[in-house]
Amino acid sequence: MKSVGGACAALALVLALPVWAKDAGVPEVVPPRFEWPRLQVLEHVEASEIVEAEGVPVALRAVHVKENARVLVQRFADAFRDQGLYVAPGKKQAQLANNAAMLTAFDPLRAITYTVILQPQPDGTTSLYLGEANHALAKKASASGDFAPLPPEARDVLRVNAEGSRTLSFQTALTGPQVQAFYDDALAKAGWKPGDEAGLYTRPGGELRLTHENSKTGQRAVVMVYQSRAR
Repeated sequence: MKSVGGACAALALVLALPVWAKDAGVPEVVPPRFEWPRLQVLEHVEASEIVEAEGVPVALRAVHVKENARVLVQRFADAFRDQGLYVAPGKKQAQLANNAAMLTAFDPLRAITYTVILQPQPDGTTSLYLGEANHALAKKASASGDFAPLPPEARDVLRVNAEGSRTLSFQTALTGPQVQAFYDDALAKAGWKPGDEAGLYTRPGGELRLTHENSKTGQRAVVMVYQSRAR
């Protein structure tokens, strides 16, 4: 199962969810805060952590559970609705690759979005990523702290900060070779040196990984992950 950090890109959907509030409305009776349904946990893959995505604090947790993914999708949908959260129609829910599924709900009263990503496993069990994004505590995101420059063509920029790591992702009309040339030049000027793996750059105190591939929109999807390390 990949790390919680690898699921952070999926938060792009979560960050767009406040627009649902105008459709969801605020209930007259204040319901209790949402509680995740009970699961048959086989393994806590990673301890809970708080990351910051575009200024929004997000609590993440990854677990491996006994239940089948198909059963869990309905269980989470029922839990969201039964506890008074707004669940967008299926066509507005994100579709993920590799047979993974995502389901998101919104608490308009508390301005919190809840997201679950379900990854079926060959043995019938399921890997789950559970996320809670608290928009009420959001801070304005700034590019001033970016660890690498963005090309002028960059759009849909997403910044995620976690303890010991930071992620920059964006879409661009540049081709793969153009993206690579841009960062080979920009990172060299900033003191980064190519590592022993493709897309890996290092300098004292940190390492940076660069990946990019074509997206469904026809743009180039670029992801950079910076991790600090002991000197």
